[in-house]
Amino acid sequence: MKMDTLVATPSTTRMTCLALPKLIGAGNLEAAAGCFARNACLLTPDATAIHQREHIRPVLAQLIARRIRIEVEHSNVLVAGDVAFAREQWTVHALGAAGSHFEQSYSPTLVLRRIEDSWKISIAALWGWPS
Repeated sequence: MKMDTLVATPSTTRMTCLALPKLIGAGNLEAAAGCFARNACLLTPDATAIHQREHIRPVLAQLIARRIRIEVEHSNVLVAGDVAFAREQWTVHALGAAGSHFEQSYSPTLVLRRIEDSWKISIAALWGWPS
């Protein structure tokens, strides 16, 4: 049985999780950055912690520039009050060097927080949580 069938979750948390990959794929930098809380933290593939939405924005711009397309294979969200924990499985399609294409799977981990009736990403390890 898939885990996401076991977790009852408000649709708004799931919509926030699904919005980020769609907005990156659509090239909408402002809306993608808006998925993050102002004081959010993004963990890069090399485990560098980038703090604050204004510093996360350039990372998102790089993903958009590479024409990243993300398929969300599944998403599990657990909500406890004003905090939510999400684990997802993504297949990422991107342009590589000299116009080549590549595809890779990732297991993002997200922590969301309800801020004034909206869910925002507070912590994001889009490339998975490092060992």
